[in-house]
Amino acid sequence: MNIKPNLSIRSIKQLFTQLLRRFHIVIFVIVVFGGLAVVILILNSIINKSSNSAGYTSQTNNATFDQNTIQRIEQLKTTDQNNGDLDLSHGRSNPFVE
Repeated sequence: MNIKPNLSIRSIKQLFTQLLRRFHIVIFVIVVFGGLAVVILILNSIINKSSNSAGYTSQTNNATFDQNTIQRIEQLKTTDQNNGDLDLSHGRSNPFVE
């Protein structure tokens, strides 16, 4: 038996066309998922590079307040201090109270 391989352009083209007809959905899915994986990896590397703050020096190192602002902050009351002049009796009423 003398079998000669048929390596003509026409037979290679026909074989390639048959493979595409048979596996076109699988090839498409592999290409799409591969592309998504590449995009995710590129975005992940960009995010990692942008969140790296090594070597960053702030331009505003000193924050100063004037004395008037400091006094106004000190006059504020905390939540545990009683504010006697607050009257909530006339104003908005709670509709859920019987």
